[in-house]
Amino acid sequence: METKKHGSLTKRQFLVLKYRTSGLSQLQTARKLTTSRANISMIELRAKKKIEKARETLWAYESMLSKRVVRVKQGTRLQEIPSIVLAEGDRSKIHLRSNLVEIIRMVKRVDPACVKNGEITRDLEFAFTQSGLLTLA
Repeated sequence: METKKHGSLTKRQFLVLKYRTSGLSQLQTARKLTTSRANISMIELRAKKKIEKARETLWAYESMLSKRVVRVKQGTRLQEIPSIVLAEGDRSKIHLRSNLVEIIRMVKRVDPACVKNGEITRDLEFAFTQSGLLTLA
């Protein structure tokens, strides 16, 4: 069993991601680590799943700490939502770590069915922390 040295990633998972993000293909990474391309594929997939789980955990924790809430009413145009949310961050003197595109993607990812004909079909509630992390309930 490999010792974990990079958060929840094993040393091997960390290396695979390091090589892959530096531009190496799975085959090149496999040759560098003397293993098969299929093994690199599996290691990379598992590492990305761990990272996603860590993000979800952080999101849940940060949500508990959130004090500021922005409510967006049903019928609001999807394209107007980022301006509403970012303006509330500005009013609170908090630099949100999300941009226009990320906020729209967040809505579509959390509840894809809530957008119809370019408008939201239910009220949405965004929360953000003092550190600028934005979440959507």
